[in-house]
Amino acid sequence: MECSIIYYIAYKTGYIQRNLNKKFNTIPDIKVTSTLAAVSGEDLSEKFKQSIEKTDLIIVIGGLSAAENRNVMTILSDYFNNNEMEVTFNKKVVNPDGGKDGFLIRSKDKYIAVLPDEPEHINKMFGSELMKNINITPDTAVEMPEPVITHSVVFAPEPDYSLDKLKNKRHSSILVTVFITLGIIIALAAAVWIYSVYYM
Repeated sequence: MECSIIYYIAYKTGYIQRNLNKKFNTIPDIKVTSTLAAVSGEDLSEKFKQSIEKTDLIIVIGGLSAAENRNVMTILSDYFNNNEMEVTFNKKVVNPDGGKDGFLIRSKDKYIAVLPDEPEHINKMFGSELMKNINITPDTAVEMPEPVITHSVVFAPEPDYSLDKLKNKRHSSILVTVFITLGIIIALAAAVWIYSVYYM
């Protein structure tokens, strides 16, 4: 995952950079590709736009204690609204030293971490509480291959007339039997009639 760092009206940036470098050395899946500085709200919006177009993780340091019109969260909120960016979640990152809390914002597959500009605080906040909510490996749906549709031509076997011949043979033999039986019955009936007429 590529990462941009933006220092916004931040102090002690050299100490913070050293601390972040140590942290990123333990997370080889995150690569810092740009480090920028912003000194005004308009400058921050412009640097943020550059970063979000190129990287999936943007870390903004400083500006949490600034007045409302210069506050980093106000400027980012305006940016999201003006660009119709959907915020999936906005999670507070607690500062264990009691200073300004940070925030982790997600918009689709982009993560924005906002942290105070105190090196010691960042050192503690940039731990499991922050990183456990960042999906370093983006969700990649495994594409199933398209099913191969084969059209098989199945030829019907030659018609088998043996069964029909057998049926015809049975029909003919039944008819012969019926005719023979009828002939015998007629002959017997005729014999009985002749006997009764002439001999009774």
